[in-house]
Amino acid sequence: MKLKSLARAAAVAAMVAVAGTTLPAHPAAAATTLTWYNSQGQFDNDPANGAQAWVWVWTVNPSGAKIEWQFYDGTGGSLSVGAGASTSASLAKDVWRIRVCEVTPGWGYPCSDWKS
Repeated sequence: MKLKSLARAAAVAAMVAVAGTTLPAHPAAAATTLTWYNSQGQFDNDPANGAQAWVWVWTVNPSGAKIEWQFYDGTGGSLSVGAGASTSASLAKDVWRIRVCEVTPGWGYPCSDWKS
């Protein structure tokens, strides 16, 4: 009986080993996410949508928010959104870093630190 159990265990172990070598590994997440108070921004330099890069911003801040980005060549842009909404943009160049800013009446756009 022990030999039969050992044979079964060896067969299961062999199947697990074979399955482990044939299943593809999941790629690490390529996106970078930044949370700033009531808002969140994200960029991805490999978005799988045909674009070179992609940015996204979302907020529940009653006055809105924006995401600012910089490319590796020093240029950049921004994208604004109203309360309780999100928006995104596909970009033609890789993003170097982002920051998220919330609209604060009387204070303008206080922003997070840059994140790469």
